[in-house]
Amino acid sequence: MDQPQWVARDQAVSRRVIFNGRIDKVVDYFGGASPFAGPQAYLVEQRNYVLRPHFHPVDQFQILYGAPGALFGRWPVGGLVAHYADAHTVYGPLTGGDPPLRYFTLRAEPTQATEFMPESRALLPQRAGRSLHRELGPAAGDAGPAAAASSTLLEDERDGLWIGCTAGEPGAMISVPEAGPGGQFLFVVAGAVESAGAWYPPESIGWQPCGSGGWAGTAGSDGVRILVLRYPRRAGTGARPAAPDTGQRPARFRKGDDHE
Repeated sequence: MDQPQWVARDQAVSRRVIFNGRIDKVVDYFGGASPFAGPQAYLVEQRNYVLRPHFHPVDQFQILYGAPGALFGRWPVGGLVAHYADAHTVYGPLTGGDPPLRYFTLRAEPTQATEFMPESRALLPQRAGRSLHRELGPAAGDAGPAAAASSTLLEDERDGLWIGCTAGEPGAMISVPEAGPGGQFLFVVAGAVESAGAWYPPESIGWQPCGSGGWAGTAGSDGVRILVLRYPRRAGTGARPAAPDTGQRPARFRKGDDHE
């Protein structure tokens, strides 16, 4: 059983960056100013500005904490939202107000490249990739159910993309499946979990590289709820699925909707 590499919020490193003409605060968990290398994971607090539609050259997950006035595209972000975007797939704009829109960006492959639209259109592939949401709602802040349980929130069996949630009551043994060919992040939404003798509270992030086996941990005194975000098979190991052509966007941001 492979132990994840965990980084708690108090182990992450804050820094100031100039991005898109603004000075922002970034909190690095993996990569950047953090002493923990390998993948890339950081927190941004976006206050009173709009981040234009853009894309990155690598696959990524984001975990967004909703706030009054926060928007993802045209859809309000009222609760906890998990988002996945394939490499070279446009998403946004992101709108943050006051209080700010807080979001964690998680990448198995680090990159500093952000390509804004429409000026970077020539860099896009002919066929769009996936941009998918799952809205978890306010209940995701609760620590755990009456017993250990797990659920699938998003899955694409064609290449292994998967978002799941595992939760447990105080003292319960919770388990996480193997990381698969792309690796996976673990994100503590609520409560706390014990791993290798240390406790990890909310907003702790764990990383399991590709090929890692399953893992089991113990829920804390308030239970625990963990998101599991597994990357798809890497490019070059098989064809990547394209985004479905629905012909239209949904009328509003709803629980379970996929947005292209």
